[in-house]
Amino acid sequence: MRTKLEVCIDSLESAKNAIIGGADELEVCSSLLEGGLTPSPGLVKEIFKLKPVINVMIRCRGGSDFCYNEDEMATMLSDIEFYKNMGVNRFVFGALTNTRQIDRINCARVLERAHPIPVTFHRAFDICTNPKDGIINIIDLGFDRLLTSGLKTSAADDNALEFLKNLKKYHGNDIVIMPGAGITPQNVHLFVSAGFQIIHSSCKKVKTISHGDDLPMGPNEIYLTDKNIVEEMMALLE
Repeated sequence: MRTKLEVCIDSLESAKNAIIGGADELEVCSSLLEGGLTPSPGLVKEIFKLKPVINVMIRCRGGSDFCYNEDEMATMLSDIEFYKNMGVNRFVFGALTNTRQIDRINCARVLERAHPIPVTFHRAFDICTNPKDGIINIIDLGFDRLLTSGLKTSAADDNALEFLKNLKKYHGNDIVIMPGAGITPQNVHLFVSAGFQIIHSSCKKVKTISHGDDLPMGPNEIYLTDKNIVEEMMALLE
């Protein structure tokens, strides 16, 4: 069985490019520049017209803490209910405590609200203080997939790859380990040869959108999925 590809996107244009390129799954977000936030209903609705297999990010704000208060949790639980009624394929979520442990209470609330739709635990795992305990908690809670860079900036880093292989070796029967971050056509063979079921990539290029710098209203660049990169990646996964 070949390795599958999940492409993360934050626009309809990127979604179309990923679909044309042959991506197996889409992780639909907004604001990939912030690591991916909950997408708008309009974006998800339009993508549904093109590809019904959609994985929706649930993350109400940016920031690297992944530690949410009750107002934020209420917002995200409502988002889950909304998208659950739309019939999405899965959700993507992660939460930590203020000591960077897996937030079992809020994760359990999300899993309960999402049921029976499966949930991926995202890269919040990569900054938890005790990954060995973290993976056990994630499995015990009922997440069926873990997106991780192997605790490094890039999953292709030698130490990250070794960590990912060990996660798969010791926990692969209980949860799908999905490497992500820094995976490109140039290094994807590392993950195929290691036998990962699915990998995660943006397959992106950078697009300049500035009208000038007289009065900047945000970043002058956005990420855009490149269909040629997706096609190249898919060919290498065969």
